[in-house]
Amino acid sequence: MFRPGRGRFGKAEDKKTAVAATEAPAGGAAPAAGTSELKDGTGVPAWLARLQKDFADLDIPENVQLITTKENPANFSFILKPNMGYWNGGIFEFKFDVPIKYPFEGPKVTCIDKIWHPNIDLDGGVCVSVLRPWKPTYSVQIILFGLLFLFSHPNPSDPLNEDAAKQMRDDPVAFGKQVVRALKGELTVTTRNGAGESRTTSFTRNKGNNFTGTP
Repeated sequence: MFRPGRGRFGKAEDKKTAVAATEAPAGGAAPAAGTSELKDGTGVPAWLARLQKDFADLDIPENVQLITTKENPANFSFILKPNMGYWNGGIFEFKFDVPIKYPFEGPKVTCIDKIWHPNIDLDGGVCVSVLRPWKPTYSVQIILFGLLFLFSHPNPSDPLNEDAAKQMRDDPVAFGKQVVRALKGELTVTTRNGAGESRTTSFTRNKGNNFTGTP
């Protein structure tokens, strides 16, 4: 079975290691044999069979790296290197947590690296249209396209980070400078939630370089 591993950017290594039928995502119990969670005749959980198909069908651009582990196939990451737009030069990891009801429930996607972005909040929550509402016909590839789209076409009209969105709408130049300060680890912001509670967040330096901050 195809199992991507730690590949170079734009590629993933092929692994021929068989996956045990008892493997299940962290936080979810392995489905019992004979239930609808198992694929007929194979003994492989349905979520894992579908995930393996998604991996086999992946078309990974040159500025993206897929990282998986044999120990827990339900948890994997994409490393994105935007090559245009405000975040050009940055490196961002997006962690995927796949539930045992996949593909009937979508993966949880979290941005591990702090970023000043209208569609990614300060806790790493990601606003990608295909995740809400999720459909079983969607795939990992579609989510990857959605993540790449966030960097080429950020949408301040549908924000998760209201402060970043307002700044982008009102003053795109100042927004770009704020993006660069965040990437360099020179930004500390104080925000308020819907209940009026304040929160201070400091950004650490991004692993990338040559940040531009221009659209």
